[in-house]
Amino acid sequence: MKYAAVIVGLSLAIAGCAQFGQSGQSGQQQAALSRPISQSEIDWSKRSGRNTVSGLAVMKSTNGESHSCAGQSANLIPDSAYARARMEAIFGSTDRGMRAASRGAVKFERDDPLYVSSLRTTRCDAQGSFSFAQVPDGIWYATTSIKWQGTSQVEGGSVMRRVDVRGGRLVKVMLP
Repeated sequence: MKYAAVIVGLSLAIAGCAQFGQSGQSGQQQAALSRPISQSEIDWSKRSGRNTVSGLAVMKSTNGESHSCAGQSANLIPDSAYARARMEAIFGSTDRGMRAASRGAVKFERDDPLYVSSLRTTRCDAQGSFSFAQVPDGIWYATTSIKWQGTSQVEGGSVMRRVDVRGGRLVKVMLP
């Protein structure tokens, strides 16, 4: 009977950690999003627009050396309740943020397939520049990673910024 109580207690503790986005695996968080994305929230993002979102993702290490997102994916994510919940879980903000590589990745129970299909993705060039053309008016999240091998661990991290595009403009984004 004592062992059953211990097992139940451990099960509740593990469930509590998962609920609050904690994990027993080193460097990773497990997060659950309560509500799936709805098609009507992102229909606008599938259209072709007149805006361009152009960005640069560069970060300096503690020794002053510059690092960029060169070769990494840059994403443009349409705003939705689901996207805001993800940004909050990963970056602690829906406006802008950075998640240090040393904190590990946030893993979600399941990536909503509709969310994944709504992403616009490109690659950062050798200087850390990226660009998205024909972007429709709306609120978007620009994300990428800037990571490098430090003396004892991977440094840098993932970065995000909320972008509001309207009226056929060129919107420049600096990350972080």
